Amino acid sequence: MKRKDVAVIAVLTSLVCPLSGFASDYQAVSKQAEQQARWGLLGDAVDSYRQVLANPDLSDHHDQARLRLARLYMDSFDYAAARAALQPLLSRSSDSAEAKQARKLERKLASKTKTHSVGGKLQLGLVHDTDTANASASSPVADPVFLDDDEEGGEAEDDAFEDDADFADLEFEDDMLDDILEDVDLDEDDLEDSGLVSEDDDEDVDPGTGSAPSKRSVHDNRRLSTAAMRYAYGFNSRGDRWLLSGNFSQARQDDQTQLNRQTWAVSTGPEFLLPEWRLKLNPSVTYLQLYKDHHYDLSSSIWSMGVSHKPNRVLEVGARYNYENRSLYSDDSPDVEVDTLKLSAKLKPTSHDTLDLSFSPKVEDNDQRKKDKDQHGWKLAYARKLPWDSFATVAFSRRHTDYDNDPKGKQEDEDKYAVSLGHKLTKQLQVAVSYEHKDKDSNQPGKDKNNESTALTVTYRF
Repeated sequence: MKRKDVAVIAVLTSLVCPLSGFASDYQAVSKQAEQQARWGLLGDAVDSYRQVLANPDLSDHHDQARLRLARLYMDSFDYAAARAALQPLLSRSSDSAEAKQARKLERKLASKTKTHSVGGKLQLGLVHDTDTANASASSPVADPVFLDDDEEGGEAEDDAFEDDADFADLEFEDDMLDDILEDVDLDEDDLEDSGLVSEDDDEDVDPGTGSAPSKRSVHDNRRLSTAAMRYAYGFNSRGDRWLLSGNFSQARQDDQTQLNRQTWAVSTGPEFLLPEWRLKLNPSVTYLQLYKDHHYDLSSSIWSMGVSHKPNRVLEVGARYNYENRSLYSDDSPDVEVDTLKLSAKLKPTSHDTLDLSFSPKVEDNDQRKKDKDQHGWKLAYARKLPWDSFATVAFSRRHTDYDNDPKGKQEDEDKYAVSLGHKLTKQLQVAVSYEHKDKDSNQPGKDKNNESTALTVTYRF
């Protein structure tokens, strides 16, 4: 090899090596930052990408860093900072991959902060119960929300789950409403007050065995229909807004028509974002009425305070306190005051998996002291995104109830197992089948209950 060729190679090597070194430096920083965003703290990941933008030697990677920084700001509810991070990319008329991603993120930002937002859902279902009087009042199918693929650092898939997060922002607080309905709709004490169940059954004890026979289970079909709508008025570019929600649901029995019910509820309150602490605050007021067999049965007023915190991209923890004042229709029925605290954690480790855990203690003060309740329950649910725009969910919950002032020392334990399989026909339309097994064990004779529900539902979200 000639001396001149050696000199040329040396010069080229001196130019290429620093460039490859800068590239490897950015890859190392980016990898560490994404790990911090997923399993550490969002604030640490933000600081890492800020250091990249402050380093002129890494200017070739600034556009990529701006995109990832904007996503981190969106995860932190800091929409103004996300816009500022995207602005250099949006100001260019470029067709680069980074510019296309920036425009996509800008559209998501616009949906989070627009002045008027409307969304909702319509659901129809057919349910078969083995003991219809003891069936769950809540919706038979939960709608899982998965992490976007681009939030994991990759390209988003163009599938039916891509806009799940936007639907979640506009959905009615179904979990809170389901909790309330489960507590009041087919609660045995309320049925006693309405005359459908007699308290004399407690005394119907076989003297030979010392126990009462369990009530006969009745198979029946239910036809469910639900309509829910939510309107949001955005105050400012921060994303603070006022929410107004409405929900109407109806269940009609084939045979046991005395168990037909209609429920309507309205809820309103502001939602404030505190990006410096990655917090959402949501105080609200809800009013609910329940009708059984077309007759007014009860009403509830609920004052709530909810807060959620997002320490990183895959975990969100929350707490909600509800104070409920419940009035039954009958003149001699007692008023009920209920204090409920719900602690929850949502984990989305991948774009295909979601894990929800909640614990809820509850204290119920009744004008009839023997019906005072001290209750606590927990729930674990897992959802998996399947191929072909399908999903599967499994859930288990347990609830323990003490009737503190009951002269018989009444206690109950309720376990529920549920599984569902759903398929999204379009981004708005899904069909699902589900199965639920519900056991209620009581220390009182003849009060054990058992029900199995099989459901087919069709849901349209808009």
